[in-house]
Amino acid sequence: MSNFGLNNASVPPDPEIIYRQYLLDQTAITDLVSTRIATRLPQSPTLPFIVIRNGGSAFANPASQVSILSTTMIANCYAGRWGGDGTKSEPDYTTASNVAQALFKNLHNAGSAFVETSGGTKAKIYGFELASGPARIEEDELLIANFELIVEMTYRHSE
Repeated sequence: MSNFGLNNASVPPDPEIIYRQYLLDQTAITDLVSTRIATRLPQSPTLPFIVIRNGGSAFANPASQVSILSTTMIANCYAGRWGGDGTKSEPDYTTASNVAQALFKNLHNAGSAFVETSGGTKAKIYGFELASGPARIEEDELLIANFELIVEMTYRHSE
């Protein structure tokens, strides 16, 4: 019976914290969103904002002694102005698109990288494979602009 690549190997860390840290380490991204990258869109956040989520993982080679995961990561790039206090919400499709395009360009040109989170979690990213280019997503209930980008991140635990 196979144990799916876990023979004497460290289990890869949570892909969301690794992907978030990778994005926070990229000046081209933080110049646009600062540190506003999370797994959920807060209520009435400062925009623009990137929300990331794990779309599922699979071992690159289940029989390998090294646990390398390929994980689908989904990023939603939000921009606009929230309504309230008598003002109307205004989507900003240009800014949301610019954030998504910067993310697309960065990931397209990315090579391997070592990542270490502020909590000391370490990982080696072997690379990214773009599964889709930025796509405009209509979300009538939010009334802010949203562009989505999907990427496969291949990574493992690092010492």
